[in-house]
Amino acid sequence: MKNLITTTVCLLFTLSLSAQNIWVADNRPTAPTGAHVFSTINAAIAAASPGDIIHVIPSQTFYTNPTLNKDSISIYGIGFNPDKDQPNKVWVEDFTISSDVYGVRISGININDDLIIGSAAGSSNGNIFLENLDVTRIMHASTCCSASSLSNVVIRNCVIGIRETSNQAVVEFTGNYINATSLVITNCVIMGTSSSSGAGSVNILDAIIKNNLFLGNASNDNSFGTVSNSTVSNNVFLGRVPRGSNVSNSTFSNNLSFGTENDVFLVGSNGNTGADNLEGTDPLIVGVTAVDDWDYSFDPSLDPSSPALSAGNDGNDIGITGGTIPFSITGTPLPVIKVLRIPEIIKQGDDLDATIEAVGN
Repeated sequence: MKNLITTTVCLLFTLSLSAQNIWVADNRPTAPTGAHVFSTINAAIAAASPGDIIHVIPSQTFYTNPTLNKDSISIYGIGFNPDKDQPNKVWVEDFTISSDVYGVRISGININDDLIIGSAAGSSNGNIFLENLDVTRIMHASTCCSASSLSNVVIRNCVIGIRETSNQAVVEFTGNYINATSLVITNCVIMGTSSSSGAGSVNILDAIIKNNLFLGNASNDNSFGTVSNSTVSNNVFLGRVPRGSNVSNSTFSNNLSFGTENDVFLVGSNGNTGADNLEGTDPLIVGVTAVDDWDYSFDPSLDPSSPALSAGNDGNDIGITGGTIPFSITGTPLPVIKVLRIPEIIKQGDDLDATIEAVGN
């Protein structure tokens, strides 16, 4: 056993030398020290170079709000609902991606309030991958008076809007000073304001919106505010109206709606087209009800008799269990050790008896 551990450590060390630099943010009182370990995410970002990876260690304490101001950096937490012993998470209040930043990935982090992309007038951002996040709101902070651009953004396997109480969209990529193109929202749970006068959960242009679960409290709350030139397919609208105040020139196909005051899709008006939508049809999700707040005890799998099974336009399920990469209830982006048990005291020369349970992703 001792030889196996030594060999494994040497192998990992050898691999790390041949890869990009890996930095660690760890704000726990018991954090180890070292040249690559910092107490804040911002300090790790300051040390990193394009292509590097930052691992943020789960903690009982919020991390200082990060600002990612460099290209091609990947930041990983442990996931929004890790399945492990002592499941601490990575929490921040807000997360900002600075203007003119490209090629970044943020994964496995809980954001209590906003994830903000860009801010300076006339700036640009692109090639951004956001996954496995629990976040209240994702938005582009466009400002007067020169239009900013945003392109090639993927939002995947996120829980969005769980703490939203104000009357605003939880995904906001529209405005007078933003040109947004080539956006994808897939396999996410999307909630939003519970106010009937709300702007809708999603405001977006030129987007692919597929295999999401739009979740509401079975009232007249809209899923959309302003949406145009977009493809909306294979989504389940449970308790949240599949419509919006300004939806145009978009295609709705193979979606399912149920349990709202208006389950009818906006097809045949304002240039909207579509087919094969299931209106007023119970998706028969095993353990999710029409509510405004997501609960991680929910089971989003489909009943064997669900009409959403294999009913997507790609032959897979409608909703978050379908698509290329189905929704993960843990949001864990990396292999995680679920259980680690070792003796508190080991005598010199004795073998180490350890219990290790891990899960890959």
